[in-house]
Amino acid sequence: MPIRGSIDRIDEQFLEGWAVDDDHPTAKLAFDVLVNDRVIGRFIADSFRQDLKDADIGGGECAFSFAMPPFFGKQDLANLRLRFADSNLFIVLPTPRPAEAAVAPTTSRFGGLWLDRADWMDRLSAKHRAGKLSDAMAVRLFQFARDGYTVFEKAVGTRLIERLKGELDQFWLNPPEGLLIETFEPDGAMRYLPPDARWRHGRTKLLDIFAHSELARQVAAAPPVVEFLSTLFEDAPKAFQSLNFHNGTEAPMHKDTAYVKVDGNPLALAASWTALEDVEAGTGELEYFIGSHRAPDFLFGGISKWMENHAEDNPAFLESLHRDAETYGHNRGKFLARRGDVLVWHADLAHGDAPVTRVDRSRQSLVTHFCPSGLEPFYRRTSQHATLTEHGCSFVSQYSPVGGNGRIG
Repeated sequence: MPIRGSIDRIDEQFLEGWAVDDDHPTAKLAFDVLVNDRVIGRFIADSFRQDLKDADIGGGECAFSFAMPPFFGKQDLANLRLRFADSNLFIVLPTPRPAEAAVAPTTSRFGGLWLDRADWMDRLSAKHRAGKLSDAMAVRLFQFARDGYTVFEKAVGTRLIERLKGELDQFWLNPPEGLLIETFEPDGAMRYLPPDARWRHGRTKLLDIFAHSELARQVAAAPPVVEFLSTLFEDAPKAFQSLNFHNGTEAPMHKDTAYVKVDGNPLALAASWTALEDVEAGTGELEYFIGSHRAPDFLFGGISKWMENHAEDNPAFLESLHRDAETYGHNRGKFLARRGDVLVWHADLAHGDAPVTRVDRSRQSLVTHFCPSGLEPFYRRTSQHATLTEHGCSFVSQYSPVGGNGRIG
């Protein structure tokens, strides 16, 4: 079967080109698109293009433009294959450019950072011998690679935290324009709303307060945290999401990589948990499975690291974290922090909240998600609000421009 064709575009958004059977130019060719040998879609090369008609190719009706599904990221390009529908005949695709290739070799098929490489200990030793890492930083990085988290005691000063808490009190009473909460109050349905003081003590979080508060940016970009993240990322950090909690929410054990999407490298992600007050047992304190960042990947829909388009798999995913902990000996840890302490966790560390038994006590905290400044959160494909760089960190929000200084709207 003499087939001619061309792949004119191949990226995380579209696969485009044309294909024609010269012996049967009016026949329309069908193709399967596969990632990791799993079919993610099918298309027929039957679209009209004037340039093909002018060249007398298939009457001009042999083009295709396949839109990649929402879960498809740059990291999947290296595992993309194209075959004739319902056959074992594959098309040779252009080799992804080096910037598009999957990060390798890493413990996860979905990429990662240099500490996620199979040779991470050799790389750590080499950096230390070359004087690029202090003794203290080398020890901290080793602990992070082994356990999936590290703790900075008294990373944020008491005065700064108390100023931020006072500002948050004002935000709840008179919020700046554009500030949102995510809440499940009062009936369990998830909503995005302007802050409403009635729901502050429920299953509610303030979103991206750093977009409206210079104090929040100072807290998120505490110097020891920025120094660590810059070393971990081999790049300056970018804060792209924050969640402010007044109470423990009893969140189940989960992994950020299922829900927090970094385009191009799903594991190029870390998060900080900053205690805005002393944390007591029974207030929904942060828990985690030590070492769980090295457990095998859970594949949503049999293919993806991201849950969004395979919500039906979420219960099985959450259950798998407990099963993995038992199988691989991941002990449960608790973060009974003092005010100003910061815990930084790996993208794939399983974490959640302990049960709330002290309903009379708050558990005020600030969670911030970071990626390397050279990458973007997935939402930047459709949201392009203004960013800001200060305190050695870039800040970008899905919901509003960054740059507020606590001015009340």
